[in-house]
Amino acid sequence: MRRYLISAVTITCIWIASASPALAQGYDSSAGWNAGVLINTGLNDGAATGDSSVELKPDMTWLVSIHYDRWFGTGNVGFRARGGFSRPTLPWVQGDREIRVLMGDIGLMLRPIAPGPDKTVLPFVSGGVGFINWGLGDGPATTFDQAGANYPGEEKFNLVASASLGFDILTPWHWGEGPLIVRLEGRDHIQFSSPFDPANPDDAEFGLIHNAGVVIGFHTGIGVLGGG
Repeated sequence: MRRYLISAVTITCIWIASASPALAQGYDSSAGWNAGVLINTGLNDGAATGDSSVELKPDMTWLVSIHYDRWFGTGNVGFRARGGFSRPTLPWVQGDREIRVLMGDIGLMLRPIAPGPDKTVLPFVSGGVGFINWGLGDGPATTFDQAGANYPGEEKFNLVASASLGFDILTPWHWGEGPLIVRLEGRDHIQFSSPFDPANPDDAEFGLIHNAGVVIGFHTGIGVLGGG
């Protein structure tokens, strides 16, 4: 996996060097996809189970997302809607279990540099709110004593806050009606509650969960800022 990421970054650097400033005009919206790696912290953080405790920490795995951006004014402020999918492996009572994870969020995007004819690299930061669903299914409540955790048997959506830092690179190629843009991004969906409860009801709730990703993606610019 690391080899693939290095190759992707190398190709992106070549695109940076060859990008044409003439295509770096501001687009008012974009749509595309990205893929990369997802790293999670434990879902039972703070569990009181002694020295033999099992951390309910998903394995590092792949992540695929789609997104739509809409920019306003000079292109410094925008809005994004995003959805993601992954299939990590989680330790459980009967052994490792592959699960399905869905994430979605909406948020504000800010560019410190406005788009323009001489701009081919556009950094951005973003923040928002959304949800995560761990795809654990509905069924009887299950207790995992070694992890100090109990699954109540009801699948639910958990609230997250999202934060991202990245940059867009405009290439000399087109995709659809607009320029092909490469996006490199680091992101985190910070989950406020675990899908699991402490096995002992008197114990404190589990701590925050980080769902961090590093992704590379492609999208197409649509329209022109200001309707030009």
